[in-house]
Amino acid sequence: MKKLTFSFPVLIIVLSILFSCAQNTKDADVEADIAAINELVANYFRYANALNLDSFMTAFADNAIRAEPGLPSIIGKDNIRERFRIIWDEADFKISQYGEVIIEVCGDQAFTYRLATLSSFPGEGEPAIHTDMKVLTVFKRQADGSWRIYIDCVNLHPTWSKDSIPSEMVEEQSPYY
Repeated sequence: MKKLTFSFPVLIIVLSILFSCAQNTKDADVEADIAAINELVANYFRYANALNLDSFMTAFADNAIRAEPGLPSIIGKDNIRERFRIIWDEADFKISQYGEVIIEVCGDQAFTYRLATLSSFPGEGEPAIHTDMKVLTVFKRQADGSWRIYIDCVNLHPTWSKDSIPSEMVEEQSPYY
């Protein structure tokens, strides 16, 4: 009986260490996934602002879906490429994110929710147009372990006008209404 009493506390300590190590590994994996997704998103914005279509498209999975207000879903990387080629041929623009970014990793899928402003410059002498957006992006882990955009869903922010500059309004109103 004494041997069992001695073994039981030791067993509990060993199991506690094992479970805490497993949890730390899981947390470390999630942190690494979040870092990889944040890097992918940073590249998405950098390549978009540089109008570098080939590099920009590396962010998307082959079977990606793009959802924009007032348009049918755009399915497949080639169709998304064509959509951005058309947009980028129309005007110069800059896109920037602001405010809090929500990011969650759930196994081999993850999502982010962010706010962004698209500032387009249609032509010389014409005023810039600022479009405020809410962006929900679903990511999927690829076979090689990398992350790619699976669903990119953009919606116009209904409470702001096209001429607002949301980064100046963030402190005045919650952007999540």
